[in-house]
Amino acid sequence: MTDPYHIVILGGGSAGWMTAAALSKVLDRQHYKITLIESKVIGTVSVGEATIPGIREFNQLLEINEDEFLKATHGSFKLAIAFENWQNIGDFYLHPFGPYGITLNGVPFHHYYLRHEREQGANAVPLADVNLEWTAARQHKFTRPIADKRSPLGHIKYAYHFDAQKYAAFLKDFAGKRGVTALEDRVLEVKQREKHGAIQALITEQHGEVSGDFFVDCSGFKALLIGEAMGVPYHDWRKWMPCDSAVALPGQHDAEDILPYTRSIAHHEGWRWKIPLQHRTGEGWVYSSRFTDHEKAEQDFRETIGNFDNKANHLRWINGRRDEPWKHNCAAIGLAAGFIEPLESTGLQLTQSGIIRLISLLPGAGEMGQRAKAFNHFCAEEITNIRDFVMCHYKLTNRDDSEFWRYCRDMEIPDSLQERLDLFRENASIFRNSNNELFNEISWFSMFHGQGLRPNNVHPLAEQMSQAELEQHIHTVQRIFKQVTAPLPSHAQFIQQHCKAQ
Repeated sequence: MTDPYHIVILGGGSAGWMTAAALSKVLDRQHYKITLIESKVIGTVSVGEATIPGIREFNQLLEINEDEFLKATHGSFKLAIAFENWQNIGDFYLHPFGPYGITLNGVPFHHYYLRHEREQGANAVPLADVNLEWTAARQHKFTRPIADKRSPLGHIKYAYHFDAQKYAAFLKDFAGKRGVTALEDRVLEVKQREKHGAIQALITEQHGEVSGDFFVDCSGFKALLIGEAMGVPYHDWRKWMPCDSAVALPGQHDAEDILPYTRSIAHHEGWRWKIPLQHRTGEGWVYSSRFTDHEKAEQDFRETIGNFDNKANHLRWINGRRDEPWKHNCAAIGLAAGFIEPLESTGLQLTQSGIIRLISLLPGAGEMGQRAKAFNHFCAEEITNIRDFVMCHYKLTNRDDSEFWRYCRDMEIPDSLQERLDLFRENASIFRNSNNELFNEISWFSMFHGQGLRPNNVHPLAEQMSQAELEQHIHTVQRIFKQVTAPLPSHAQFIQQHCKAQ
């Protein structure tokens, strides 16, 4: 009888246990064996997690009960991300997860809204009123999609906030029940056929040699396999995204009014997050080590949120990507493969897309060169598009109150982003570069509009509608969204009723 194909995962945390859980769900035990090695020496950087809607698809793949998952992770629901002070101090906008209005004649709704805004000026319907998720979020309300798909509430889009360490523990239990072997150990040596060649085994401190057929590097920023052993280079993108550090602390918590969105609040040398969970509010102060040091950052952060007692958690990273996240018989998932700062909550998205990609190109016997090539191509394409989206938040600022913001405003940007900006300025057009691109026209429009970018023209078909018809349409959308959200329970009430943590 042929021995099972052995997949060895190095590293726990969200990336490791998401990988182990997904593989244990789709692979049968007769043909595959999965071992995960985790160590407190490697550790994790999880301080709380804000996600985007793709995480729901991942949990659905695992057939996880949503209420049980949220109870276990002290999670809450998320309809959007709020951006405060990004273009100018005092500004506010949301990046909602659902669409604006209704597409007409094949033309995205934002073209019609921009015409309406141009013609009505100060009397224009607020953009917030023509988006279902934004309308609900600003009232601190929430519901899951209802059964009636004719109603806008049948299509509401959402993600989660949750405790990342509790999520890893939840998935560890899930994977253990499906045959994954967990080893608490430290890797002393990576045994390879030759320098930077295929991996034969991991030599551990307590369990000796752990051999395998394929290895998944989930060791975080240390990248012990793909970086140290394989020698795969890393592309540093900090010239475009200078924020490379953060301080995390618990913030004030209001269990009676849990916001259904993440707050990203720009400060004088970066931005800070507020992630509302059931049992606490996670807060972080993101900054660039190029423009300030960690002592001043922590002092400014404590003074801002009024927390002078708790020990701060300091984080450092390099925005960028690994040149070949799959090399020979090793693939990197999560931080080991690349990282974009947490502004748009893409950390777990990159992890789960890497996992799904690995499953679709499942390693096995024989040559794997073309699979590795495809994996690397799509990983690079995805993270590069995310890079441009996140970078654009910094570029589209008018702030002049610090050296940091002046650098961001004046920095040179890649041609790929400049082309998007020029296209939108010309006639409000937004296109995905590929089907592999995470952020769609809803996301790009939210940021462009929220940070003051206005086009010279809109789509010609949007100009053909009579002004009376256009106004009726805009006001109808506004009225319907207000009507359907008015009776919804508050976010805190919904949690209390369905998924309150014990």
